[in-house]
Amino acid sequence: MRVTLGMVILLLVQAATYGGEDDNLNIWRGQGLAEPKIQYLGVGGWLLHWRGEGVLLAPLFSNPSMFGRWPPIAVKADPQRIDAAIGKLQVDDVTMLLIGHGHYDHLLDVPWIMLHHAPAAMAYGSRTVVRMLHLAKVPAQRIKDVEDSMQVVAGCLPERTAVSEPQWQTSSGGHIRALPIQSMHASHLLGYTIASGEAPEGLTELPGSVFGWKQGQSMAWLIDLLDKPNGEVAYRIHFQDSAATAPCGIPVIGPKEKRVDVEILGVGSWRHAHDYPGKLLQATRPRLVLLGHWENFFRNGPGLTKALPGQHVAELVDRVSSLVEGETPPVQIYLPAPFAQMALPQRSP
Repeated sequence: MRVTLGMVILLLVQAATYGGEDDNLNIWRGQGLAEPKIQYLGVGGWLLHWRGEGVLLAPLFSNPSMFGRWPPIAVKADPQRIDAAIGKLQVDDVTMLLIGHGHYDHLLDVPWIMLHHAPAAMAYGSRTVVRMLHLAKVPAQRIKDVEDSMQVVAGCLPERTAVSEPQWQTSSGGHIRALPIQSMHASHLLGYTIASGEAPEGLTELPGSVFGWKQGQSMAWLIDLLDKPNGEVAYRIHFQDSAATAPCGIPVIGPKEKRVDVEILGVGSWRHAHDYPGKLLQATRPRLVLLGHWENFFRNGPGLTKALPGQHVAELVDRVSSLVEGETPPVQIYLPAPFAQMALPQRSP
């Protein structure tokens, strides 16, 4: 894709308008917890294990940047950095790799991880995500387009017509299932979302700039951890891949269905999403809230965790606290550092 001067100016303006970083954040750094637990991998990545299977929410370890401090224009996966990060993790049991949208910070490292570290993983995502993984030489039998089988959300713009009934995707071992839900991506700057739209057909190689890693159809995910052989839902997790204007990404859960145990919220651009995360938390009523995609992944080094400037992370933490106040038992809220671990709540009756 040809990068225009306007694109470069937009990215530089975004970098220049970053305000001061949040200080005095209560960052969780827990380690060595027993299963069941979930681990934050940084940016939009999460990992958990259940009954011998793993589910991975698309991580980024390459963390490209411009001059070591600003959002990048050129992007490329860094196998050395990926290998070093994956070496701290167990991913050889991952059978489901769930991808919410196609921006580089969610998809850039996925091909290398699938081809070199997670041999059993099946990737699920939109048509755009599937096209990009094909270009990266991920075998077709390990990629599934779930765009036409996602849960369509009435009132989410742009409106879509359901092609079929929403379809749960079940892991090869049968212990995990996931439902894609129509969502959207809050704007980055002045109502504009960088790299919005679909990846065009006919691409012959992976893009070299952030503008070529197209968003595609954004999806949230409802993830169930199942007990066998009865298939009872032991835990239910909702993953809001990116901040979204309500009702986008909000699952439709029947009155007799299990409530959500864990809500994972994307922090980036949250102020640009109307009614976020109030309507979502009202619908899911979780027992544990985790905040991801909050840290400055353009500058972070070992042991250094700072908020992404301009994202008002502390304000969102306070907002979430006020939204879940009064719930019984009290809702736990975590702002985790990369690689921190959080215990799943005790199983509800």
